[in-house]
Amino acid sequence: MKPTMFDTSAAARAEAAHRVQTTPPRPAWIFTCEGWDRYVRSEFKPPDLQDCAPVGMEVTDDDPRVAYHRHLLMISTDFLEECLLRARRTFGVNGARSEGLLDMVIDGPAGTGKTFLLRAIGRAYQQDVENLFSDRIPVVHITAPHDPDSKLNWVWEIASFLALTPEPKNEAEARQSRRIQDLILPVHTVLERMQTRLLLVDDIQRVSPGQLGPILHYFDYLRTRLGIATIFCGTGATDIVHAARALVDRRDEALWTAHQRLQPKATEAQLRETVAEERSLRSLLPVTWMDPLPWGDTHQDEQAPFVTVLKGYEGNLRLRKQSKNVLTRRAKELHGRTGGYFLHLSQLICQAATDSILDGTEDITDKHLAAVRVGREETMPRH
Repeated sequence: MKPTMFDTSAAARAEAAHRVQTTPPRPAWIFTCEGWDRYVRSEFKPPDLQDCAPVGMEVTDDDPRVAYHRHLLMISTDFLEECLLRARRTFGVNGARSEGLLDMVIDGPAGTGKTFLLRAIGRAYQQDVENLFSDRIPVVHITAPHDPDSKLNWVWEIASFLALTPEPKNEAEARQSRRIQDLILPVHTVLERMQTRLLLVDDIQRVSPGQLGPILHYFDYLRTRLGIATIFCGTGATDIVHAARALVDRRDEALWTAHQRLQPKATEAQLRETVAEERSLRSLLPVTWMDPLPWGDTHQDEQAPFVTVLKGYEGNLRLRKQSKNVLTRRAKELHGRTGGYFLHLSQLICQAATDSILDGTEDITDKHLAAVRVGREETMPRH
């Protein structure tokens, strides 16, 4: 029996690990329902060596091993598994409620894996729903629009995912400036009929609190009327969403009035202190912080998160002459070069591994690593 959305047992944790490890590369069309469904239903696996160029034969760019090493499997960590289980609890409870649904926030520096986690949560949730139903669109995935000032632009992003936006008939029409149509009613109708329950919103860092504030009330409407919870993702998402909420909900004024009623004999100074405590909260939503992978206390710390991830990458490599501990023995160097950021670490390993296949070395060497630039080479001069 497959784990349910409320299950956090050992079987659920094992399934969470499997879902992380088999998440496929992001297709270019992931912001459409068709592309998202393909992403949800496919699994990324190492290639069969029988389908790859044999030993001694020149390897070309279209070899399955080359394509595989340009992405590599994502490494499942205790943290990622716990995040999936936490989301499973939250959205499992949301699905059983008619009010009081809880949104979420994913925050952290760029390059730490926020978008991967956002999509992994959406993917896992949809897989759970599809185990029971086959005629729904449980998840919608959008990015903040290029012009976030207009509510219609946000609705257009959802409409584009649902294939409700009219496509230009020809190139000439595509070049013409067109007025954005109001698609609120069609979007609402499809979301309701297809029983959508989760909205993934990425790239919140491109939006100011003043721009996000008005659209929060639209998301509130979707949550109240249709039971759709939202996950906001992006660097600084915690502060952006909280500031936007305080702005449009007149939270400060509401807190002051509430505590005046609750403490009728309190002085103004006491009321200010009480309200200040409430205002010190950084977020009213649960926040998942994605940070760079830390380095262990000692060079021999085999349980350090960074070393654990390197071991996972070593196990996923498919190099014919791979040396023992090819990555872990270089752990300190790799952490120094990447800062523990998943983006830079995966780029460094993938580029070096791919080069080693194409040049016939079939092992990651210091020369391969030195030839790769991941964007952290330039530093400010010290005075």
